[in-house]
This record gives sequence, structure tokens and C-alpha cells, in this order.
Amino acid sequence: MIARGIAAALLAGAIVLYSAVALPMRRQAAAAADDYRRARDEARDMRARLARLERRDAAHLRAATALAGATPAGTVQKVRRSVVQTLLGARVSGVRLGVTAARAPYAARVHLSAAGPFPEVMALAGLIARPETGVVLDRVRVAPRADGVVLELDGVTLGPGQ
Repeated sequence: MIARGIAAALLAGAIVLYSAVALPMRRQAAAAADDYRRARDEARDMRARLARLERRDAAHLRAATALAGATPAGTVQKVRRSVVQTLLGARVSGVRLGVTAARAPYAARVHLSAAGPFPEVMALAGLIARPETGVVLDRVRVAPRADGVVLELDGVTLGPGQ
């Protein structure tokens, strides 16, 4: 009988100890795990955003250095040369290119039209938009044609300090 009483007392003590210590600790551990998971996800999102911003800044820097220190006429020449260099590898036809000086905050405006197969035309638009050309796309229009598509592209180059 005494053994049963001691066993009951020990069981009651274990239940009290479990509910007073173990359950709150378990809840606290679950909350800490949630906080850690949330902080880890936030850090991953911040790293991804930082990488995007660094890529954008690097692209702006490459575009600005491509045109650095040029006079308006020199900028137009550099931009035209850059776009023509890009066009050399493109398999498109009916190319018309216009590059003119622009008002601040832009240095030059680019207008390009070309025709060809859809993949080639879209590849050309991507090549023109590369930071090395210094051109930032303003408007792109692709229209169907009997033998492919026609690309009409307007872009600008940023002036100094942009």
C-alpha cells in the first residue's frame, strides 16, 4: 500500500513537473524554431534583393563608362558604333538605325527597326539592351509580317551622372 502511495506521488510529481517545465520549454523551442526559420527566410530574401541591386548598379556603371567623357556628338557616334557592332552578328534585314542627341537627363536617343524571324529579332532586342551598349530600352514593338516579324525599338542613353 505504501508502495502504491509512493508510486502515485511520484506519478503526480512527474505530471506536475512535465506540465510546469517540459510543456513550456517545448512551446518555447517551437517558437524559437519559427523565429529562426523566419529570420533565415528574411536573410535569403535580403541577399537576393542585394544581388539584384548590385547587378543593376553594375549594369548602370558599365553603361555609364561606355559613354563616359564624350561630347554630345561623340556620344552619338559611340552609341551608333556600339549599336552597329551589335547589328553585325544579327541575322535580320531591312535595318534602319537613327541615333540623335537628346536633352538631359539623356545623352542620345536610338531608333531601330528591323525585320526577320521572331527568334532572331528577339535576340537582337536583347543584345541591344545589354549594358555594354549603353542603351536603355524605352519602347519595343514587335508586329507580325508575312515572313517573320518587324521590330521597332526606341531607346535612350543616360547622360553623365545618371
